[in-house]
Amino acid sequence: MMYTLIKKEVKELLSKSSLVFFAAMALVFVFMGNMLSASFEESTATPMVAIIDQDASPLSDIMISVMEAGSEVVYSGSDTQTGRSQLEEAGGAALITIPHDFGALIDSGEQAQVEVLWLMQGAGMIDSIPTGSVEALIQAGANAVSAALVAEHSSLDPEIVLSPVSYSYDTLFKGKMIEGASPGMVSGVLSMRTMFIPVVIMMLIVMGSSSVISSMGLEKENRTLETLLTLPVSRSHIIISKIVGSAIAGIVMGAIYMVGFASYFNSITGPAGGLGDMGFTLNVLDYLLIALSLFAALLAALCASIILGTFASSYRSAQTLTYPMIGLAMLAMLVTMMLDFSSLSFPLQVMVFLIPFSHPMIAMKELMVGNYLLVLAGIGYLVVITAILVVIATRIFTTDRVVLGMSIKGRKNTRATA
Repeated sequence: MMYTLIKKEVKELLSKSSLVFFAAMALVFVFMGNMLSASFEESTATPMVAIIDQDASPLSDIMISVMEAGSEVVYSGSDTQTGRSQLEEAGGAALITIPHDFGALIDSGEQAQVEVLWLMQGAGMIDSIPTGSVEALIQAGANAVSAALVAEHSSLDPEIVLSPVSYSYDTLFKGKMIEGASPGMVSGVLSMRTMFIPVVIMMLIVMGSSSVISSMGLEKENRTLETLLTLPVSRSHIIISKIVGSAIAGIVMGAIYMVGFASYFNSITGPAGGLGDMGFTLNVLDYLLIALSLFAALLAALCASIILGTFASSYRSAQTLTYPMIGLAMLAMLVTMMLDFSSLSFPLQVMVFLIPFSHPMIAMKELMVGNYLLVLAGIGYLVVITAILVVIATRIFTTDRVVLGMSIKGRKNTRATA
């Protein structure tokens, strides 16, 4: 009988629609990893430009030669309309125009201006990547012009005049010395790997919790639970079957998630000086701890959902009972996305630690810096919380609350019977 009850719970939690959703979440990770990897490659690729030279002076020639060497030029000439049309056909990034008075202004001691017409393809973050490449290209050309002026009017080395000071960056981050990297580089590389993880975990927790609560609401609405309670089956067996079924569902959800997560993590090569060069890597033990943290958080969420589900009197009322789970999951997601756990004030650290869903969201970043204590403490906390929730759920299933829910009508009937 126990096997039949567990099978029933698993079938309800792992329906075709829920499995499709979890698989879609894994595919989201794969898609995001490939997209970010492609964006990194695009950021290092040579930009596609058209160059219009209306000056034809020695200084404009210097600037154009440098820009041509560092870009893919689809047009180089003096006809603006032709250059623009060819650039649009090729899907290029910018039309760079050197005006007719470029060299004359510089020779007279005035600042010349280079005109840039951007061909904006979209408004997304990745769509803006070519902008930085073109700006760096123009700056390289301007530096070449400066070097030519210095060489013409001074005996000093142009490179020393233009860049008299060089920089060497080292960053000490959580006890780890990262050579040749600034804090901006470190946070940028880490954020690129971790920024989508809280969102996907939040969606998994909300979806799993909603499935459990809605299932219990339907059981009460269809009188399935009342029928089950009249059978010669102890209530402890019923709650155990729900918990075991939730655990199996949590394992399946966690496994699907980890497949997508591993693909996401390994597909992002990152820019030069990436995570591997900085010493931020994950080994097999790290992956196991992340999976264990996720499974424990999912199990805690599902057990909490069983308790909330006992207060539902119908499928409709069950929908409102998902709000506490959604609120906690969203709070954990927003805090872990915006701030690092170590940079929070102590009261906020306590608050975030007490939210069960926050632990798998911060586990990856903490493991990459070797903070195993926090991750293990989080897993231990989740085990304790889950055990407490199991006890509470078992106690509730020994009362009439599991049948009556929160309905006013149910409470009145109970009083009338008494």
